[in-house]
Amino acid sequence: MTAAWDYRDPLEPALSAQISDKTLMEHVRTIGSLERESGSPGEAQAFDYIERVLKSYGVEVERRDIDAYISLPLEGRVHVPDAAAIEGLTHSFSTSVEALEGELVDVGDGRPADFARANAAGKIALINGLPAPGRAWAAQQAGTLGQIFVLMDHLHNMIVTTIWGTPSPDTAWRVPAVPCLSVLGADGQRLRALLARGPLKVRLTTRVRTGWMAIPHLVGELIGRHEDRFVLFSGHVDSWHYGAMDNGTANATMLEVARLLAGRRDALRRGIRFAFWSGHSHGRYAGSAWYADHAWRELHQRCVLHLNVDSTGARGATDYSVLHATEDAQRFAETVVADVTGQRSRGRRFSRAGDQSFWGAGVPSAFMSLSGLPKQDTDLSRAMERLVGSAGFPWWWHTKDDTIDKIDADVLVLDTRVYLASALRWLNAPVLPLDHGRAARGLLAELETLLVTAGARFDLAPAIDAARALVDRLDRVAAALAAVDAAAPAARLDAVNRGLMRLSRALVPLSYTSGDRFTHDLALPLPPLAGLQRVRELTALDPDTDAFKFARAALVRERNRAVHAFDTAASAADDLLHQ
Repeated sequence: MTAAWDYRDPLEPALSAQISDKTLMEHVRTIGSLERESGSPGEAQAFDYIERVLKSYGVEVERRDIDAYISLPLEGRVHVPDAAAIEGLTHSFSTSVEALEGELVDVGDGRPADFARANAAGKIALINGLPAPGRAWAAQQAGTLGQIFVLMDHLHNMIVTTIWGTPSPDTAWRVPAVPCLSVLGADGQRLRALLARGPLKVRLTTRVRTGWMAIPHLVGELIGRHEDRFVLFSGHVDSWHYGAMDNGTANATMLEVARLLAGRRDALRRGIRFAFWSGHSHGRYAGSAWYADHAWRELHQRCVLHLNVDSTGARGATDYSVLHATEDAQRFAETVVADVTGQRSRGRRFSRAGDQSFWGAGVPSAFMSLSGLPKQDTDLSRAMERLVGSAGFPWWWHTKDDTIDKIDADVLVLDTRVYLASALRWLNAPVLPLDHGRAARGLLAELETLLVTAGARFDLAPAIDAARALVDRLDRVAAALAAVDAAAPAARLDAVNRGLMRLSRALVPLSYTSGDRFTHDLALPLPPLAGLQRVRELTALDPDTDAFKFARAALVRERNRAVHAFDTAASAADDLLHQ
């Protein structure tokens, strides 16, 4: 048997040929004709349409309303003395102010040193670039009264809370407490020109509606015929304005894959759930976080992969060179993209973005955005490279110009072929296409980097020894899996797949959470082995201080966490070798 990630499903050629550009574009035109803010009537109509279509295909549908903490920006402007107001764009989870007055200071790119240099505390900060949550939080922590972000050619809607999903008592204090808005580059230059003449006071007006709201939540399901496991295939429905690309095309991709798979449901080894979220754009992934919380047990026990889809079919999006996947799913993702598009792609670690709410349950993930515009040298592409690890976003992303004319039916068909092939392979591969060796080697490499940083100040040897032992076992597991016969008894294949899932349950949370598998980490960058990253702080601390000794105590606990995860994975690997 070839490696599991090289599996090709016999149904692929025939079903891929049946993908209909007319059907896809009909879905996009219908959904993209509706303004779909979370909890809005337009969004409800889109969910009605999706529900009708799924049911017409014979897909079993469960729909409900859930409570979510949602924030809808309404208006934002900057009032300048003796001049016309500058119209801007405020953002989800900004606070509302009628007329907040303060001295304006230019903090450039908004690095910590920039705030200190400008003495920005108690003032309104003028900041270059996109108002990402971490940047807005840093500005608030620097004591600013408010924030004006300067974009260049287009105003992009954003959400500035760092809280993932619904706030908890432990995170609610992080709900933003200052107003935030964006202005165009020309208006930013105007403000800087006025500042050059001397001190400048401005007034901010922002209006944002934030509070509890009922939002729709829909999951359609096709049951597998041979295994009680499933693929979770998800995308958000809520959008900024008409959101034809983000995310009407992705909704169309999901519906077309549902149509084709429903017609061959008797041939599906495993099941598939089509999850349509609200609260992505206006609740920081509230819908997917809710599902992770309320379906945690079955996701942990039965979900083999989270397949996410966002912003397919964009005009000019011909580049597939970068994709996102957890390390255990990267080899598979690279293979399927190469097979379908003919392009070589490089799997990249997920950023803390998208509806990737299921890492605590140990579920592997593949994809977020997929096709992108060829590399660009723009403010937006540079900002998105930092924020989500992909520079191929078009200028109309998160703007009122995201309309049907921005969609290329041929690109949408090709993207949909990638998702159809991905779904089929995960649904029907006798052995799940997981490469835990890549995941373990990545964690070992991170530990070795931390070892150099720590030097003699902290002993990482127990974790490194456990990681090396795991890598050795997983090399032997890979060789053994290559010899598994696809026609082996169902009980043997089931045991192998159960063992592979156990490995993901140990390694995915170690790489992609800060430690608590039942909460959601903040929407901020999170490195692998997050708890052990504190060794980087030791070099700046005096070993005789409380701060050093407190940090060392925490690191011992985090080392235990890592060693336990490696040992758990090694036990699963040993069981696989005994199969």
